Amino acid sequence: MKLLAKRIADKRFLNLMELFLKAGIMEGHLFKFTLKGTPQGAICSPIFANIYLHQLDLYWWNKYGNLHRKQKERRRINHMGNCALIRYADDWLLLTNGGKAEAIRLKEEFQAFLWEELKLELSPEKTHITHVNQGFDFLGFHVQRYVKSNDRPKMLVTPAQENIKKLKLKIKEMTRRKWFQDSPLLKISALNAVLRGWINYYRHTNTKKLAKDLDFWVNERLFLWLSKRHKVSKRRVLDMFKLRENGKRWNFGVVNGDNYLFLYRMSDLSLKKYRSRSPDNPYLEGFGTKSEQQPEKPLSQTIWMGNAENVTWRELKEKIKAERGAKCECCGALGKLDLHHIKPRKSKGKNTEDNLQLLCRSCHALTLSFGRR
Repeated sequence: MKLLAKRIADKRFLNLMELFLKAGIMEGHLFKFTLKGTPQGAICSPIFANIYLHQLDLYWWNKYGNLHRKQKERRRINHMGNCALIRYADDWLLLTNGGKAEAIRLKEEFQAFLWEELKLELSPEKTHITHVNQGFDFLGFHVQRYVKSNDRPKMLVTPAQENIKKLKLKIKEMTRRKWFQDSPLLKISALNAVLRGWINYYRHTNTKKLAKDLDFWVNERLFLWLSKRHKVSKRRVLDMFKLRENGKRWNFGVVNGDNYLFLYRMSDLSLKKYRSRSPDNPYLEGFGTKSEQQPEKPLSQTIWMGNAENVTWRELKEKIKAERGAKCECCGALGKLDLHHIKPRKSKGKNTEDNLQLLCRSCHALTLSFGRR
């Protein structure tokens, strides 16, 4: 509470936070008082963890994170290495390019700080010193560097094996005999929710091959569940539930009103490359609050530039309607109007007033350039 009082003056809010800390927990229908801390899973637990462990962030920043380039080079020359801190709530990593002795020293240093300043202890089961070539797990991700002969080292980020096992256990549980009362429509809907959420969490990792393997495995699980539920042959299951998806590939699906609901395939999700650096955060003092000044971008030449302001297409259309009247310049019709390029844009026609004409949709459709780019 003392840490909160340093930045927050509202006593009502501070009292509310104190009540959160004193609140008990419900175990079944029984209320149980807690002597200290917040129960795991409480909505305020990550917030309190961030507030309390912010002191760890400041300690790292003041001693290692705020070094100049020459200071970092000097540490590297002296085989001390530099270190980076990555923290998410109460899970954190300390990365260093120094040797193993330096890694052990850093562990002991931060362990001492946590105990002396915050009265926290590192978990022996979760605290390890690992080389990046061997790989490590963090927040459900497995990070490992691969070095091939005559090739640059590559950092590979994949889902952790433990989380893959958890997903398979979840799918197995959903496709057991005791759930035969579920309809195929509800079963596929439930599976889709789990699969879509799981792969979206890992869409920034190298999961293309893994997603295809898991798709095949989930198909097999659903296939067996359907055959046992309906007590028919496997050929009959394929005839009943194997449908053409979008007129192309075969997939498990069921009728859902006027449409079809198909089993979601994780390999369909387009993967995105993760960014190596987050954008600057103006709410963090001293943690990258200022970006390097970027050169000013020139105004786009694809829109009207009759004045110094960057006028949008919609504003330009409203300006022409106000000047010429809100009617078709060809037939005089009122209603919805389009802006027609007299000289098409494909022929390098510009978005200037002298090259634009207000036309109704019927007159616009009669022009040679209608629908072209």
